[in-house]
Amino acid sequence: YANGHLKTGNVDSTRKAISTLLETYRAASAPLVHIVHQTPPGAPVFTPATELAKEFPEVEATSSEKVIAKQHPGSFTDTGLDDYLKSTGRKKVVLVGYMAHVCVSTTARQAAEKGYDVIIAEEAVGDRDIPGASAADTVAMVLKELGDAFGTVVKAGSIK
Repeated sequence: YANGHLKTGNVDSTRKAISTLLETYRAASAPLVHIVHQTPPGAPVFTPATELAKEFPEVEATSSEKVIAKQHPGSFTDTGLDDYLKSTGRKKVVLVGYMAHVCVSTTARQAAEKGYDVIIAEEAVGDRDIPGASAADTVAMVLKELGDAFGTVVKAGSIK
């Protein structure tokens, strides 16, 4: 999301916020799950074996962290995410990442439907300009929608 067709409008600040949250959770030895989107070879987005398919270096999973590949906007669709989360005994999920209006939104709604307490870290969610709306406006509206009915939107720094 730093470049290419889906370049986000706030990539530098969101990367920093995500990295800081990862360090907080790592220090607490909390379970972490990295969701990565996989596409077929030659796809114009998340192109396999290119920089477009890799996590940013500062947020890459460590060997002790769970990585789940997905092929749909929702992280619970056709993945083992729900089973893994249940195995940890955790009832709360903290969401960060990209794109607010597609993957973050869909995953938040799915998590809420499954009974999880959904927390969205405001500064750790990014998006791109979409037709009719800037990246900043898109993120703001998505966070309002999610906070209204599906989860709690908090400042990333308030998560301890």
